[in-house]
Amino acid sequence: MKKILVLFLSASLVFSCKETPLASADNDFDVTLPNPTYSTNKPKILFDEGHDNVHKTNGTYKPFATLVKNDGCEVITTDKQITNEVLSGFDIYIIANARGKGELNDFPAFTERECSTIKEWVSNGGSLLLITDHFPMGSAVEILANKFNVEMQKGMVQDSVYHDKSSTDESQLEFSRENKLLADCDITKGIDKVITFTGQSIKCKDSCISFLNLSDVAYDMSAKTEVLKDGDNTRVNVTFNNPQSAKGRSQGLALKYGKGKVIVLGEAAMLSAQLTRDNSKFGMNVNPDNKKLALNIIHWLATK
Repeated sequence: MKKILVLFLSASLVFSCKETPLASADNDFDVTLPNPTYSTNKPKILFDEGHDNVHKTNGTYKPFATLVKNDGCEVITTDKQITNEVLSGFDIYIIANARGKGELNDFPAFTERECSTIKEWVSNGGSLLLITDHFPMGSAVEILANKFNVEMQKGMVQDSVYHDKSSTDESQLEFSRENKLLADCDITKGIDKVITFTGQSIKCKDSCISFLNLSDVAYDMSAKTEVLKDGDNTRVNVTFNNPQSAKGRSQGLALKYGKGKVIVLGEAAMLSAQLTRDNSKFGMNVNPDNKKLALNIIHWLATK
């Protein structure tokens, strides 16, 4: 069992099949909210765009950013290294698919000092939304995730049984009330089904809530890479193979840390609304409940 991605690069930038420039924000996605949650005491959200992030508020995460703004939140972006001063005054800090240096972008995206600063900020009452994905995204934020006792699988997860049946892709997973993989908690309130779109598995090493539970037949695959150079262009062949059971693992974790809160996702497109070059949809525009999930996540993180 294996899955192969051929990644074409310019210089040393890595893009996977769903983060390439061939995917764009779905500007027709309905981000309106007739009854915004916040009219006063509006949560202040800091959205990270300073760590070679795949998803940005003026790109593939524009529908998400607009949606939470329409819910009454204030969203501000930063392209700076993270310090206490940068985080000061914000309620929620969002990182969506940060990438590291190196030919594969799998080096740490955040310095040790940044990771310690974020950990301390959360412990003192901040809320972190750490959004990861399949290789190389887990590797890039592994040090930061470990600060909150969350383990990155760093490859890809699939399920031959509990995937979205409208797709033939076994990495497009379904978590629902019907299949009992969607946990009952505040984050999933009012939701019947969540679909994810090719990510990794994650696991909490300590006490936490897993709200997107992988099934007993789900399996992790490791990433094997081959870098081929042709002048200034680089091609990376990524082969996902060596399946291992993902039983007991997750694609959505929530935990309280000190006075703060953390949510970690093992897949990023679930909170986007994107179009491929052939106008295929993926993200919140595929499954309406993913939109509700995005709002529930922000509500949970904003509640102290």
